[in-house]
Amino acid sequence: MADRMTSRDPRQDEIRRRQRSRAIVMGLLLAAFVILVYAITIAKMSINQ
Repeated sequence: MADRMTSRDPRQDEIRRRQRSRAIVMGLLLAAFVILVYAITIAKMSINQ
């Protein structure tokens, strides 16, 4: 098992790189969604006052 962790398979590196980039994109999209919901909530609260 330790052999698998120390050996560098280029395919595994590529898979990990793609997973990391997808995770970053999903995190940014989630943050944008949260900001959008927050902005809509603030706008609706200011209209009602």
